[in-house]
Amino acid sequence: MEQRPVDDKVGIAMGAGAAHRSTVSARGPAGGAVMIAPDRRLVVPVVSGCGGVGRTTVAALLAATLHRHTAVASNDNRGCAVLDIAPRGQSPWPAWVTTAAASGTSTLAGFRGSAGGSDADLAQLTDSAASQMHVDAPTPLWVLTDTGQPSASYLGGDPGPRWWLPVLPGLRAAVVDGDSLEGARLSAQAAGGAMSSIAAWFATPFLNTAAVWVTDSGEASLQRTVDALTCIAQVRLPVDRIVVAVTERRGGTRRRSDALPEAWRQLIEGRIGAVVELGHDRTLTERGGRPGFDAAALDRAEALELARAVASAARLPWIPEGEAALEPPAPGGTGSLSELLLRQAGRAALR
Repeated sequence: MEQRPVDDKVGIAMGAGAAHRSTVSARGPAGGAVMIAPDRRLVVPVVSGCGGVGRTTVAALLAATLHRHTAVASNDNRGCAVLDIAPRGQSPWPAWVTTAAASGTSTLAGFRGSAGGSDADLAQLTDSAASQMHVDAPTPLWVLTDTGQPSASYLGGDPGPRWWLPVLPGLRAAVVDGDSLEGARLSAQAAGGAMSSIAAWFATPFLNTAAVWVTDSGEASLQRTVDALTCIAQVRLPVDRIVVAVTERRGGTRRRSDALPEAWRQLIEGRIGAVVELGHDRTLTERGGRPGFDAAALDRAEALELARAVASAARLPWIPEGEAALEPPAPGGTGSLSELLLRQAGRAALR
């Protein structure tokens, strides 16, 4: 296994909180950055109602953009990560990562640590499960996907928070690369069934959560989106924390302003957090759906619009380019009571 620099670890951020307001460096990438305080964490499940709409591409672009465009306090050594729920053979992530973890997400499948487990154990678990992906940012983006030796019984992670709670304390932002079954889960929940995955994430305490629903601009996909938003309203989920990302995968010949029917936009735009049109990247087919992770790709207007919409939906401030971000002290530090409750009550309730 490759030796990793200490600064790149996704360890558990511990220690006392700052006794004063600290200034986060304003020297960031063009376009501004989201501010995530040391006692907060952002989680974004990315889901869809069918396959083939570019959901994983959107999740990858969002995760890399958030990782590049995050204002980080000097005492916050947490990381940003992709949480990949797909089983081996269905996910492109194992082929996309730069450095693969020895065991990947199959390690989390057997984790049943006690609520009072040591932070060293949690840090070791996180380090063995997280692969690296190099993007245009000071540190790598972490990807939790199925790598290493295959398991006879492991068939992918849970789309909800149940399997991911052990690693959340070491992350400031996590983008969940979900699946194409969320429409069915929402329909079942509206009929009195179990919670959908986005409902479970919204119900998890101590998180700033926003969900991204991915659709292409085809008529059938747009109708599935309306049906899903109707179910979301029926089960009283916070619709203003839903961002709809619209992809154009059929050549991108239409003008961006004409990509969506105006009647459809008027129908949903006032009901949700935002609608973001991502357009079409002609090189995606050549790269197997993998978006670019260079500065040009992560600073382009559509990527920043999606990141800003997610930050707004999750109730996190976006710091404009060139402005300094003043970070308030975290009560009790990152090793506070909220961390203990996240590990203790959260895991027991969501197993």
